[in-house]
Amino acid sequence: MNVMENTEQRKIFLTSLALASAAGGLILFMWAAHISVPPCVFLRLTGLYCPGCGGTRACIALLHGQLLRSVYYHPVVVYGAAMYLAYATRNLLALLAIAAKRPGAFRGKFIRAAGAWLAKRPQGMAFRNGYLYGAIAIILLNWACKNLFHLPM
Repeated sequence: MNVMENTEQRKIFLTSLALASAAGGLILFMWAAHISVPPCVFLRLTGLYCPGCGGTRACIALLHGQLLRSVYYHPVVVYGAAMYLAYATRNLLALLAIAAKRPGAFRGKFIRAAGAWLAKRPQGMAFRNGYLYGAIAIILLNWACKNLFHLPM
């Protein structure tokens, strides 16, 4: 069964697409308006890194294609980007597979062949809480390591 045939999973996926689009729009707006992110208040007050410290730098590094630097700043950013890319790609293909099964959905020889290929690969990727638990574990481990070793950022 195609994951995208489940109404709840489809709603979760479409909501995630809307949120990702909104976040991307906000990032573009902040970049275009030259709005900078304020420094970490937790770090200034306590002298310790907060669990999110380095996340903004990790996002910027990832957007510049600097994968290792992004992992160094905050590994959950690369984890989240990779997981979401896989999730979005598989579910978009699953939605296309549903459309390919409809009679007369695709016209033209190449597009019909692509539709037939999609129809044979109907599996999407269901949302599971384990993905979030993995992200929380990465955040806590990163936070503990940075504060224990006081890694410079």
